[in-house]
Amino acid sequence: MIKISIILLALVVLISGISVYSLAPKLKLETEEQTVNVFDEYKDISYSATSMGSDITDRVVKDGEVDIDNIGKYTITYTVKNGFFKTTKKLIVNVVDTVAPELELINGNEYNVCSLDRFIEPGYSSIDNYDGDITGNVEKDYVKDDEIEYRVSDSSGNKSTQTRKLIVGDNNKPDMSLNGDETVYVTKGSSYTEAGVSVNDNCDGDLSKAVTIDGKVNTSKKGTYEIKYSVKDSSGNENSIVRKVVVQEKKESNKNTNTNTNTTPNTNESGVIYLTFDDGPGAYTQQILNTLDKYGVKATFFVTNQFPRYQGMIAEEAHRGHSIGVHTLTHQWNIYDSVESYWNDFNAMQDIILKQTGKTTNILRFPGGTSNRKAKVGMSNIVREVDAKGYKYFDWNVSVEDSGACAYKKDAKSCVISYFKTYLKPNRSNIVLMHDIKSFTANALDEMISYAKSRGYTFKPIDENTEPIHYKPYK
Repeated sequence: MIKISIILLALVVLISGISVYSLAPKLKLETEEQTVNVFDEYKDISYSATSMGSDITDRVVKDGEVDIDNIGKYTITYTVKNGFFKTTKKLIVNVVDTVAPELELINGNEYNVCSLDRFIEPGYSSIDNYDGDITGNVEKDYVKDDEIEYRVSDSSGNKSTQTRKLIVGDNNKPDMSLNGDETVYVTKGSSYTEAGVSVNDNCDGDLSKAVTIDGKVNTSKKGTYEIKYSVKDSSGNENSIVRKVVVQEKKESNKNTNTNTNTTPNTNESGVIYLTFDDGPGAYTQQILNTLDKYGVKATFFVTNQFPRYQGMIAEEAHRGHSIGVHTLTHQWNIYDSVESYWNDFNAMQDIILKQTGKTTNILRFPGGTSNRKAKVGMSNIVREVDAKGYKYFDWNVSVEDSGACAYKKDAKSCVISYFKTYLKPNRSNIVLMHDIKSFTANALDEMISYAKSRGYTFKPIDENTEPIHYKPYK
């Protein structure tokens, strides 16, 4: 009798299981695991659900999200119910980074040296689509006496390699840099002091004493004068650089105390610092914003879309009271191939600014500044249209060299701080060029602001009333 009861119970369980299986809705997913690249558009998979031959796909409920801007494994749950019965299936979405970082060798893959034992590294840089600036991760090894291999990996293991060939023979021009400003302003009737230049040659060393200077400044006559500095090394390689000297009338002090005047004041007062950050937002923008908040300082961000995952930081910059200007969408030199290509890039970045902040901006900075030599169409053509459209463009008169001389120093932070302290001038406004994609700049900012405040400098963001600094005052 017991055996019969056990058999009957088993039959009941079996029949119940078969009934549940037959009554439970059927749920079919296109796939149960997929992989997508970070920042790519995520598209939902197709799926279908049926019950007793009827289509009930519209009853499927999805739970879970995929953050396409962050690498990781995400789970999406699909559930469909039919009465007391339900079926659940899961989709695993792997967001990955398969893009290798960009690795660029400054001065190219072939580099002339006087001799192999006198090679001085001219530098390199690496930008990753996800990690940002990873120049510090670059490793290099001599694979031959005259060949250096550079390697870099991002956090996902994507690798890039470049090789530099060293060619014995001096074809390099001497490096020249102005002592002091590229444009010097002198009051009519005063004296002009020649600051000279610094010259370093890869083979001959310091050639400052070999420089010839052409041009004179007549401080008794208002106008713009050019001083040209030229030098030639022992191999015949020549280089030159130009400084502009503007002789201007002495400005009269404004004694008008009428508070009802509608005249817009010149906001470039002496002792004012305009901190400007190019090329971001990026991995270190948040740190920079926090430091600015610590001191109650407002700055200006000339933004790009080089790192789309940080695009939302533009809204945060504006929310915290900082000025936003257009730098470039892509930061590729081909934006200067034509006037049209410049505006296409500009307008695309302006659209992103509008999306992030709710308004457009009328201030901008050209990649490379107005003195860049990358513009095939000629900067004067672009500048004339910029002026005609009512935009204001800004160069700089202080650079912390975080994308130049300091970028490849062992102690880049100290180098940046040194440039900042050296080139600040209390008798003028100081438009300071920095980059918020540089970790050492972010780390140096606290000390730079503290130093300037202790010496009585004040800080302002650039706006439409700020008097711009222009390297080349195109007409």
